[in-house]
Amino acid sequence: MMKLSLIRIFILALPALPLSEAARADTLPLSKINRKIESHIQTSNTKKNVQCLAFILKDFQERKIPKSRILVTFDDPNIDGIGIGLDETDENYTCEAGELRSWEENEYQVAKRF
Repeated sequence: MMKLSLIRIFILALPALPLSEAARADTLPLSKINRKIESHIQTSNTKKNVQCLAFILKDFQERKIPKSRILVTFDDPNIDGIGIGLDETDENYTCEAGELRSWEENEYQVAKRF
């Protein structure tokens, strides 16, 4: 069983930033997520979505992508899960319904199921 504790390797602190007034979502660089925010992400998502997040973050770590470039979106009313992306690229994923979804041009492909 993978826990979000894998992510704790990457974790530091910063308060959440609202994206818009109409649809509030939080997007933070991974390097700015503290234990309180990590706990919130973990408890507000399904076990499979949390496993998915740990999986993609491990992939980014193996690819030596800096934590400051990895963006995590949570509490987004348009995503039933967690969004993950890299700044300044089109590499975007979500962990929804126990699936790792790779997004391109508003369409997704399932990359892995948990």
